Amino acid sequence: NDLSLASNLTNRVAEASLGLESGDAPILNQVSETTAELLKFWFQQDYIDNRGFNFHDGQRKAILNVIYAHEVLGMTTLKGLYAEVAPEVLLSSAQAAEIISAAKNDYPKYCLKMATGTGKTWVLEALMVWQVLNTNRAAGNPRYTKNFLVVAPGLIVYDRLRDAFEGKERDGKRDFATSDLAVYQELFIPDAYRDEIFAFVQGAVCAKEEIGRKVTAGALIAIANWHVLSD
Repeated sequence: NDLSLASNLTNRVAEASLGLESGDAPILNQVSETTAELLKFWFQQDYIDNRGFNFHDGQRKAILNVIYAHEVLGMTTLKGLYAEVAPEVLLSSAQAAEIISAAKNDYPKYCLKMATGTGKTWVLEALMVWQVLNTNRAAGNPRYTKNFLVVAPGLIVYDRLRDAFEGKERDGKRDFATSDLAVYQELFIPDAYRDEIFAFVQGAVCAKEEIGRKVTAGALIAIANWHVLSD
């Protein structure tokens, strides 16, 4: 596997994102107004220069690739994404075509290959903000959601995810002011939407022992480690 899908998609997104730093890129006219506002806030040079922290290039590519595949291309299956971006893979290998076309892949499915320590959680949180803000402004659009299942590979990452979404634990209570979204709000969320996102996250997060028991207001961020799913 030479990662043809990832390479081809990245090249296409790079072309669509030319001029994004100046606020004038083709992708801005291909996404919703809310998404365009977020992309400018995250990646326009004026905003970048006024912050002490920003997404690095790998995070930028990951965020843009997912948004482009999901919102611009509007792909609903893995096979559809391959057919659009890397059709040569389907044509060159019957085995690959069979795997990609399997029923288990018959839904939007994206994989971001990022090494440990490169900021996967920040990408996850940015994509969550993108989905939530669009859901609130496009009610009924099946392309967006306010329900998330975040699965960690082990307890260390599970605790890190809880810190990221709920804040660090102090005297048995989580302090949301120490969460990623609160500490780095100048990066993640335009000022006009911060109260909206903070209220959503604080009301939607469920730790693994609360999943299925905690009542939330029509939204959910369920955080678990994979062992919960295997039990």
